[in-house]
Amino acid sequence: MTNVTYSQANLSNMGEITSLFRNTIQTVNTRDYSAQEIEAWSRGADNIKNWVRRIETHYFILAKIEHKLVGMASIDEDGYLDVIYIHPQHQGMGIAKSLLNQMIDKAKSLGHNQITSDVSITAKPFFIYKGFEIIKPQLILCRGVVLRNYNVRLEIASI
Repeated sequence: MTNVTYSQANLSNMGEITSLFRNTIQTVNTRDYSAQEIEAWSRGADNIKNWVRRIETHYFILAKIEHKLVGMASIDEDGYLDVIYIHPQHQGMGIAKSLLNQMIDKAKSLGHNQITSDVSITAKPFFIYKGFEIIKPQLILCRGVVLRNYNVRLEIASI
């Protein structure tokens, strides 16, 4: 595996973060979502106020290979896994697994016995494979478009 380095996100990473978010959705998620759904979802990259909040209040880790952002994940103080995105050309390399393990470790250090998240149709198999259980399928309104995703939970007390 190529040498991946991990670091805490900061505001100077904003352009890379929003680009990775948009690019991953517009590339990877097209097999499970319509063009209209992809457009509405990926416009979340433009909500800079929301990204600033994530960077400033979440445990937000970036994965880089030779200074190129190839993955990111964030978890909040309540144990909610808010984002986990891997660059389309770097999927299947163990980066998501490593980021998820770091999020699990953070949740444990905060005293949580579970992690919750809302995951896409595309990401669902990864989360199931990693031991998450589906709590419920959801239809959410995203910039005027209804998207399907899944509320999931991982019990970490025994991990």
